[in-house]
Amino acid sequence: MIASAALAKSQPISPASKSATILIIEDYPDTRELLSAMLRGKGYKVIEAEDGLEGLLKATAMYPDLIIMDLSLPEMDGVEAARRIHRQAKLAHIPIFVVSAYLTEEVKEDVCKAGCVEVFPKPFDAELLLRKISERLA
Repeated sequence: MIASAALAKSQPISPASKSATILIIEDYPDTRELLSAMLRGKGYKVIEAEDGLEGLLKATAMYPDLIIMDLSLPEMDGVEAARRIHRQAKLAHIPIFVVSAYLTEEVKEDVCKAGCVEVFPKPFDAELLLRKISERLA
């Protein structure tokens, strides 16, 4: 399902999820805005970062409940950002979802080793992404 169709669907999310904060680390503005609108439409609070270093700094300062990130990022790639996030004791529990167009088997292995819990290829299935977020934050 395309992301715009997921925006139109009314899917209930748990009350606990409604107050959850999600950090989106994505350098492509259209994708970042689409993810933000989709998540805000479901009641989530959203923080945005345009590159891996900014994402790491915002995660450290704001302690989101979940992170969605691309892998191909300026300043610091997504795998390195995930490693650095999970090295910090206060951030190690935060689930990281990857949404990326560059998902070879080797990359998927690196992503898992870095502590990411879900991987979605671009273009992503918005309904599946929303369901996995809701399940993880329930």
